[in-house]
Amino acid sequence: MKQTGQVTRRHFLKTAAFSTLPLFVAGRVLGKDGFFSPSETINVGLIGYGVRRSEVGTRPGSRFAAFCDVDTRRLPKEEFPESKMFQHYEDMLQMPELDVVSIAAPDHWHTKMTIDSCKAGKDVYCEKPLTFTLMESRQIVAAARKYNRVVSSGSQRVMEDYGHIIAPIIMSGAIGEVKEIYAGCAGPPSERTYEPEECPPELDWDRWVGQAPWFPYSKRAIQPMTWRFNSDFGTGGLGDWGGHNFGGALYSCGMDHIAPKRIYPPKSENNPHDGVRIEMENGVNFYHRVPEGCSIKIVGTEGTYLFGQSPEIRPIKAVDVRRYSGGATCIADDFLYCVRNRLRPFQDVFYGANVSDYGHMCIIGYKFNRELEWDKVKMEFVGDREATAMVSRVQRAPYQIEV
Repeated sequence: MKQTGQVTRRHFLKTAAFSTLPLFVAGRVLGKDGFFSPSETINVGLIGYGVRRSEVGTRPGSRFAAFCDVDTRRLPKEEFPESKMFQHYEDMLQMPELDVVSIAAPDHWHTKMTIDSCKAGKDVYCEKPLTFTLMESRQIVAAARKYNRVVSSGSQRVMEDYGHIIAPIIMSGAIGEVKEIYAGCAGPPSERTYEPEECPPELDWDRWVGQAPWFPYSKRAIQPMTWRFNSDFGTGGLGDWGGHNFGGALYSCGMDHIAPKRIYPPKSENNPHDGVRIEMENGVNFYHRVPEGCSIKIVGTEGTYLFGQSPEIRPIKAVDVRRYSGGATCIADDFLYCVRNRLRPFQDVFYGANVSDYGHMCIIGYKFNRELEWDKVKMEFVGDREATAMVSRVQRAPYQIEV
């Protein structure tokens, strides 16, 4: 992916002789033909300085140039005195020296922040789940491709906890042809209400609520394990650990690019299992929850693999599986290497969005408790207007998503 319209090294050095350099200079400014110079530091801006922060700005070759949080009490002014501080991310995106945006905001903000960052010419590392709805999964990929940006989903466990162990086994054919995939995690979010409280003056509450239906401030509502299981803001366990376990299971089978096709509710005629069953486009069945209690189970024509419980199953041949680029050993380093070299990262936006869809499908399956057929071209559930209404959400102004 080649950048265009960037300042050349020769032009920059010529003009720099007549000006004072800023504290942070965008790495891409000093690069050649859109690529970063290996010696240049990548400047990172972090949105959301809460419980889950970011490794991207702490890795070799990167630094935090800016921080943004709607609650200004959280901004690390003393820890990073040379970095710029913002309450609104749009202001941070105006920084010409900023190369990368790392997003650690609540789920309902992920897609809009990613798209706006792409439009501003920044590469993006966004925590999982990458999207909040099925429609957003299409929008976020379209934006990354339209603006030619490097966009990574931040789910490190896909490779680091699972993939490096499971993928070589399954893809080698050690258990034959894969027929069933099971992945465990907590369930869907639910509707929740809270007692109104007085909002701290340092918090822009209207912006925290964003696209979601507005309601008065409540301290309890913004706690991480509360908002994540509130259906207005979060995707529950299906987006949280589903991003890890669904992603790890699908990747390990070489199927994290395969779309879901049908949903079968639990304990039904065509699904005796106690979790939602998703029929994939390739005919493989994907199940939420693992009866044996482990995180991932894969059933093949010649055997069954249980993560952490099948040490006797080993690869039967060497196979070429998708791995981190540039010899990276963590997802943050993979992303930064791809930013420098204009490559698509291990957890490219397409994979992250597709994995998010499995979580969205499970949420819809539990909500309606009936069989549903998904038409990914028309973006609708065939013959089911009620379920199709869940494909996207009504977005409160002025926070609507625009690609």
